[in-house]
This record gives sequence, structure tokens and C-alpha cells, in this order.
Amino acid sequence: MRDVSKPKFIGSTFCNQCQSQVKFYIDEARASGKCQLVVVYENGEPDFMAGIPDEWADENVQDFIFWPMKNPNSPFPAWEVPARAYGSLMLYAWWKGRPPLQRAAQK
Repeated sequence: MRDVSKPKFIGSTFCNQCQSQVKFYIDEARASGKCQLVVVYENGEPDFMAGIPDEWADENVQDFIFWPMKNPNSPFPAWEVPARAYGSLMLYAWWKGRPPLQRAAQK
């Protein structure tokens, strides 16, 4: 399991899709300077990580991860939808539409 002693803990819940308690952290100490959501599954599943948009505050991240799924049989929890269903490395409000365009790296 990843060392989560430095990232900021923001909450926990039970994940029905993986039948595990999960803990959520915001990792602000990345070398890239970008914040990242880190989800630790207590059942041994690999940790899940995704980028957090620069304009999101901690409250936006919490609202996002606890977003209610319309379909209780969804194969993914809310925080995994951008990555698993749409291939996005960044979180975004997927219930509002398509993922934002990824910007090319600045030269």
C-alpha cells in the first residue's frame, strides 16, 4: 500500500462496487505541482489516483467523491468514472457532459 502519511485525509466511505471501506486523501506534495486524489481500498485493491483540476477546492473534491450514482448497479464508484469510463486522468463533473480536452504539454 502507498504511504499516505503526508497526503491530507478528506473522508472515508464504504464502496459497494468493490465491497470495501475506502479512504480519500489529497496529495498536494507531487513533484509536478498538481494535486491528486488518492483513494485507498482496505480490501487490498490497488490504490486509485486521479488529478484534481487546479480550480477545485477540497469541498469540490468531497462533493465529487460522494456524488450519488443514479444507477445503484453502476460498475464504478463516482470517483472512478472519469478514468474508467472516459479514460480521463483528471477528475471532472462527468454528469454534466464529456471530459474536458486535455491540453498539450507546453514546450
